[in-house]
Amino acid sequence: MKYGWKAILGVIWVFCLTGTALIVFFVAGWYSPWAFATAGALGLVIGVPAGMWNARKVRREDPNWKDGQYVKAPEGLS
Repeated sequence: MKYGWKAILGVIWVFCLTGTALIVFFVAGWYSPWAFATAGALGLVIGVPAGMWNARKVRREDPNWKDGQYVKAPEGLS
């Protein structure tokens, strides 16, 4: 699963940031199609790199992930 974590975490980051931006815009009283477009652009521009960073962090801190390959946990530790 080479791109699985990046895809999953990227989508989660994009949707969360887009939703947050929309809520901020609506609270500020900005109701227009440009609010949706701006929120979507912010979600993509910030969310995609954040999802990639998050996927790398998960792999970096996973004890079963070494040198780009999954390593099976020793017996009794899984």
